[in-house]
Amino acid sequence: MTTPEHFFHTSITQNKTKKVILAALFAALAYVSIQSLHVAIFAPIGAPFFHVGNAVVALAALYLGFGYGTFSGAIGLAIFDLVNGYAVEMPVVFLGNVLVALTIQLVYKALHRIFADKLWIVTVAVASGVLMKLLTDFLKGLIRALVAGGSLEPATAAAFTSLLATAINGIGTIILVTLLYLPLKTILLKVIK
Repeated sequence: MTTPEHFFHTSITQNKTKKVILAALFAALAYVSIQSLHVAIFAPIGAPFFHVGNAVVALAALYLGFGYGTFSGAIGLAIFDLVNGYAVEMPVVFLGNVLVALTIQLVYKALHRIFADKLWIVTVAVASGVLMKLLTDFLKGLIRALVAGGSLEPATAAAFTSLLATAINGIGTIILVTLLYLPLKTILLKVIK
C-alpha cells in the first residue's frame, strides 16, 4: 500500500496546480482553525491558547510532504500571527512549525518503511512532532525570560511551567490527527483522482 504522500507526489507532480491548490487550502484551514477556535490558557510566559491549528499543520505535512505541507500549514499560522498582533513572534513560530513538520515527516517515513500503512505510525509521528514542539517552546520561553532580565533558574522554571499550554495543544493535536487522518485521506484521494 502506498503512503498518501507517495500518492500525492506521483499523481500531483504531473499537475502541480492541484498540489498548490491543496497547499493553499491547508494554509487557509490553518488560519481559519486558529482564528475561529482558540481558548486562552494561563502561563507565566507569553499568552498561549488552545487551538487546532497545529493539527492542520501536522495533517498538511503528512498529506503533502515536507515542502508543500510544511510551508502551507506554517504560512497559515504565520498569517494568523501577522493579523492578530503577534508579528514579533511570527519568525520563531514559523521556524518551530517547520521543525515540527520535519520531525513528523522523518518519523513517519522511517516507520512506514518498516511497518507499512498503519494508523499507529501516524500517531507516533505526530507525538514526535509534539515532543519537538515542547522543546522549541521551552527554548523560546527560556530565551524570552532571560532577555527580560531573569536569571537562569527562575527563567528555566517559568519556561517549564509555560509548557502546560503546549502539552494541552499537543494532546489535542495527537487526538485530532489520529481521528481525522484516515477519513481525510479517503476524501483527498477521491478529489485528486
